[in-house]
Amino acid sequence: MTSALTPTEADALLSAMITDPEARQDPPATFRRLHAELPAWDSALGMTVLAGYHDGLETLRSPKWGRAEDDMDLPESFGTAERGDRERIPSMLLMNPPDHTRVRSLVARAFTPRMVERLRPQIEAILDPLLDCLATERECDLMTTLAVPFPVAVISALLGVPPEKGADPSFVQQIRHLTSFIDSGASAEDIAAAQLAAVEVAGYFTELVEVKRADPDDAMLSALIEVEEAGDRLSHEELIINSILMYAAGFETTSNLIGNGMWALLRNPDQLELLCSDRSLMPAAIWEMLRFDSPVQINMRFSLEPVEFLGRTVERGHSAMVLQGAGNHDPAVYDDPDRFDVGRFAAEGVPQPLSFGWGAHHCLGAHLARAEGEILFTRLLDRFGSIELVGEPPRYRAHATLRGLESLHVRLAE
Repeated sequence: MTSALTPTEADALLSAMITDPEARQDPPATFRRLHAELPAWDSALGMTVLAGYHDGLETLRSPKWGRAEDDMDLPESFGTAERGDRERIPSMLLMNPPDHTRVRSLVARAFTPRMVERLRPQIEAILDPLLDCLATERECDLMTTLAVPFPVAVISALLGVPPEKGADPSFVQQIRHLTSFIDSGASAEDIAAAQLAAVEVAGYFTELVEVKRADPDDAMLSALIEVEEAGDRLSHEELIINSILMYAAGFETTSNLIGNGMWALLRNPDQLELLCSDRSLMPAAIWEMLRFDSPVQINMRFSLEPVEFLGRTVERGHSAMVLQGAGNHDPAVYDDPDRFDVGRFAAEGVPQPLSFGWGAHHCLGAHLARAEGEILFTRLLDRFGSIELVGEPPRYRAHATLRGLESLHVRLAE
């Protein structure tokens, strides 16, 4: 009989999954061992790691857990960047109540499901020309021709960023550099690139705010400027930083949902055929894509007060790493979790995956991401009767927290 993992061995497995290019390609292999042998442990890196669904869910949604505050020590990084290189950015993503509640409530006024539904015709109008291009090319990298430009164009329209700016690959790359600030495996070089990009992107959004202030439109950024100028509690700095956050979050995770979801369908042709024959499964299929290969794999929380945790009391500042991807593969919650099943969430009572987080920091754009996914896959399958992989299987990008493909080369036929 194989002995259970020790915390040191579990640390090594987790470190490999975060930093090793080969282990990163197949995290479920690590998830299976953790669930079977050590679903929670105190890491030598100064945090508790949670691989189970229920432990992760309770930590994510509890108001007693939140983001790191100034008096708290950060755990060591799996990457090569020193902790001091990771600046505390005053964004909604990294705030706790009451500041988080204040900023999120102001942002949410301009980012509601009603606004998303109002955008649906515009979302479809953005998508159709991209599909026309795919029909012309026949063979393409689906990431660069569809999975990235589509959500970039949608969040640009929603926020009010000029479409030509969103179509600029160098601008998109700058935004993607910023995600290194939340990457558990980021190197010193990654953080340096993120810091340079932050200066450039903040400068652009500062100029854009002035343009919108002088000539407002009906997009989100103008609405947020009105909130600020009405004497409410959104400062100029909060406006800039959280506009950048919404822009980055508005396409990065959605592009990964599209790429990861398409790759899951290509690997499981029976499920692709089922979805083609029964489009009523599309909403459930999007949830399954989110569960099976979550665009967000890792989330950090810190205890904001002494709290009962895994049978003991931990003091304020205790850190927990929630492995959302592992929780989504917990066999105690999902039957046969490593099987991709587009009908899984059509059944009643199946718990939602951890992919959008939970609690106060539940993804503000969750409704938009699912709507984009449903629209894209429906129209893609309507348009093309055949979609198949070309060449070698794709590989995942070097990012531990956000999981997405480097490329996805496909051949399409109408």
